[in-house]
Amino acid sequence: MTFEPSADIFLAAQPAAPIGHNRRAPHVFDLPPVLHGAVFGGFAVYLAIMWSAFADPGLAIPFVIFAVFLAASFVVPALWARTVPAVGERERFADFMRNGIMTGSGFLDGKAALAQVLIMPAMLILWGLAIATIRVLV
Repeated sequence: MTFEPSADIFLAAQPAAPIGHNRRAPHVFDLPPVLHGAVFGGFAVYLAIMWSAFADPGLAIPFVIFAVFLAASFVVPALWARTVPAVGERERFADFMRNGIMTGSGFLDGKAALAQVLIMPAMLILWGLAIATIRVLV
């Protein structure tokens, strides 16, 4: 005898999404632009820390390449998201924090989603500060 869970089991654990929660096309990432900017800012701060710790004329070209790739990784998706016509009004950041988001691992409230998205940039900044501190002390 095999156990096959019904879809009702998984749906019961998730809070119902408010009407009109996803008012934009699905490929607009479902995250508010402020989070997109915060992740970009975190990676940019990391590059700035690394440049300040290891500034050398020989590293100028690699850092320019890093900056171009970083800008392309965030500017292109931002421009892509703008090509979709708005379906209703945009969700505000306060709405995102209040309503949360459905992820591949389940529903997350706003604070948990914020932590999940910003943990990598925060850890990179801390790593960069640690490396810069070691560079200064050695």
